Amino acid sequence: MYQSHVEAEVAAAHSNGPEGQKCYTMHGHDWLIEVTIEYEDLDDYGWGPGFGEIKSIIRKYDHKNLNEEVLVAPSAENLARILYDEIVQNLLFERTDAWTLAVKVHEGGGNWVEFTR
Repeated sequence: MYQSHVEAEVAAAHSNGPEGQKCYTMHGHDWLIEVTIEYEDLDDYGWGPGFGEIKSIIRKYDHKNLNEEVLVAPSAENLARILYDEIVQNLLFERTDAWTLAVKVHEGGGNWVEFTR
């Protein structure tokens, strides 16, 4: 079993939560995104999922307003799920080997959420 781990940082703003809570006010984070993929087989070049391809999916959110980029409430939880779905759709849908994927979103201050299926 192989395991690939990719980390990328994005700076992005969002407003989320009920009115009256501090997160309701537009604010930004330096988000650290971690993607971990476990897989059994390599392609013809001896590679697993491409690091650069994963980073390009993450970095499309850099310097964005997540309220405009994310169609649901732009929480760390929803960002993790959206990134998961985009990675599966863009990178893993053609692979026939066994794999598992986890996307961890660090919102800062030691706070993070992880999405996997």
